[in-house]
Amino acid sequence: MGVILVSRATLVPGTPASPYPTWPQKVGQRQSYDLRANATLHDEETTLDSQPVLFIQGAGMMHDPEGSGRLAAYLARELSADCRVIAPEMPDADNPHYQPWRDRIEQELQAIDEEAILIGHSLGGSALLKYLAEGSYRKAVPGLFLVSVPNWGSDGWAYEEFAAPNDVGSRLLASRIFLYHSRNDPEVPFAHLGYYQERLPMATARPVEGSEHSFVEGLPILLDDIKSLLR
Repeated sequence: MGVILVSRATLVPGTPASPYPTWPQKVGQRQSYDLRANATLHDEETTLDSQPVLFIQGAGMMHDPEGSGRLAAYLARELSADCRVIAPEMPDADNPHYQPWRDRIEQELQAIDEEAILIGHSLGGSALLKYLAEGSYRKAVPGLFLVSVPNWGSDGWAYEEFAAPNDVGSRLLASRIFLYHSRNDPEVPFAHLGYYQERLPMATARPVEGSEHSFVEGLPILLDDIKSLLR
């Protein structure tokens, strides 16, 4: 089903830090991997007492140098005292389609008993928004965090498969929504942020200086906003 980045784990003594986890070879495995190299492998049940955070990757291979896995690993490491970050590898990420991504999101959410914080990076944010707008998921969402998300509407990249409905803002159960976008994002133009500001007027927008899309070195303002919900 996916990868769980362990938040609370017993490490093998002396294991060095690593910027991202060792990803399992089989997507079907649902096992926990610590973020540090050579750490012991743990069962999912060891992390069930912490706040779940579901992270949905962008398109492309998650573990590539510019893939979403670097941001997921950063969040899991920095939130380790309070959260478990669940970061599934999405189906056919190099040639993504909404239905299998929607089904994977639903599958992951059904496996989480508590209210989950949701984070979507790039295309993953688009898929999360469209899924939540369908209304089948009825649990409250403490926070929805959207990073570098494209506008797939007619005034953006005009690709209906991943476009959220125009009234998406009125359909969401999220209590807090945050938007992040680099002013010089090399992949998704900064103007796409304005689309979501218009359709999600309740959201807090965080324009980010620089030219990041994947935020492989981390995104401190995102981290601060997540921590603000945990207080």
